[in-house]
Amino acid sequence: MPSPTSVPEHSQLTVLYDEDCRFCRWSVAKLISLDGAAHLRPEPIQSELGQQLLAAIPTAERLASAHCVDAAGQVSSGGDAFSLVAAQIPGLGFASRVASAVPIVPQVGYRLVAGNRGSFGRFMTTERLAAADLAIAARRKQP
Repeated sequence: MPSPTSVPEHSQLTVLYDEDCRFCRWSVAKLISLDGAAHLRPEPIQSELGQQLLAAIPTAERLASAHCVDAAGQVSSGGDAFSLVAAQIPGLGFASRVASAVPIVPQVGYRLVAGNRGSFGRFMTTERLAAADLAIAARRKQP
């Protein structure tokens, strides 16, 4: 998958996630709750826009991980996407610095979490998912 480019700090990123994954929806909602300045725009991979933004990724691979797309259209996936997202959120500065210093850490960490997202999703209650979906919908409506 493509590797990330250098994204200017606090630029806008579209975060693409699997809308059928309970853990993915909850995770995206947590990230946008930390992103008070609204640098992150959530978008389901399955949406028309998600499919357009990921046109360079083979269809069969699109749901294999989360992705982010910067303002220039550069796609980053998995651990590389996490590194770029973390750089946008002040509360994740430490994670961003670790990811920059040791790029294998977010890649391995992402694979471990993504490989178990179904198991983690079982812990997402109806209430948590409803709150996550509301937060995502509200952010998607923002200009």
